[in-house]
Amino acid sequence: MNFHDKKEIPPKYIYLFMTVICFILLFFSVVFKNRFAPLQTVTSAIITPMQSGINEVGSSLYNRMVQHKDKNALLKENQELTAKLDEYSAEIKKYEQENYELKRLQDLLQLQEQYVSYNTIGARVIATDSTNWFHTFVIDKGTEDGVQVGCNILADGGLAGIVTEVGKNYAKVRAIIDDNSSVSATISGTDSLCTVSGDLSAIKEGYINVGYINKEVSVEDGAELVTSHVSNKFLPGLLIGYISEVQMDANNLTQSAKCLPVVDFKNLQEVLVILDLKANYKTDSESKNIYDSIQNTTSEADDSTETTASESDTAEDMSTETDTSEENSTQKETSEATSEVSTEATTANDSGDEE
Repeated sequence: MNFHDKKEIPPKYIYLFMTVICFILLFFSVVFKNRFAPLQTVTSAIITPMQSGINEVGSSLYNRMVQHKDKNALLKENQELTAKLDEYSAEIKKYEQENYELKRLQDLLQLQEQYVSYNTIGARVIATDSTNWFHTFVIDKGTEDGVQVGCNILADGGLAGIVTEVGKNYAKVRAIIDDNSSVSATISGTDSLCTVSGDLSAIKEGYINVGYINKEVSVEDGAELVTSHVSNKFLPGLLIGYISEVQMDANNLTQSAKCLPVVDFKNLQEVLVILDLKANYKTDSESKNIYDSIQNTTSEADDSTETTASESDTAEDMSTETDTSEENSTQKETSEATSEVSTEATTANDSGDEE
């Protein structure tokens, strides 16, 4: 017998037959309920566990499908939230950077307002040496902006350095902490001069050296140190830092100290360039250079004293001449009187001799 020649029953007939059987069984179970009770009990005992197992398997599969679907949704939502968080974090960092830069520019503007009498221009530090300290650095302003060799550089409210080289659109600055830097300074509240010397080894400890302080001057810790009026490179009155640890030198003639600079030489980004040079510096403003005012007052007092002294000398000379004339006249009169007395005495003697 060839099985390939056997005819197959279509599935729809099989489904129809099973449906009819189910309806028949359902009918007999309702009509002959009591008679089929034992059969129903046996059938329930067999089918119920199967139904429970099938239900558990179905529930487990359904739950797994739901969980998988929820997991995919949560993963997608997590990815979206992560992307948004990264975006917001980048924006926050950008705002923080802009806020930090705005604060620096505001500080630079306040510094500019402190020196309104000077011609100034803001500049950005664009390069530095390979060390951790800005002892030499380059700014983005040059001759096109009026910058010259010798221009003083300010930052953080105080003196940062001086321009040593200038190009068309750049300038090189030597900071006051550099080993080759030396600044003539004065201690606020005194007329004592001193010298601030750069020292890269000392700045690692947070200070630079101050020397040649007059031993007679009493200096307190925290006293302000500013540029001196006798400096030929630095404009007067620029804050350098604060005095600390004053001590007598070995020669017992001068004192030395440490200066805590106001400028943060580890982090320089924007600076203020004073376009006025000390060589061309002239002013009548007391707020711009108090030392010039003192000098002018002293000069005027000296000129007045000299004029008074000259007039006094002239009067004394005239008085001396008058006294001399009077003395000469007196001496002449005395001589004449003496001559007359002598003559009279001689005449009297002659008369006596004759008698």
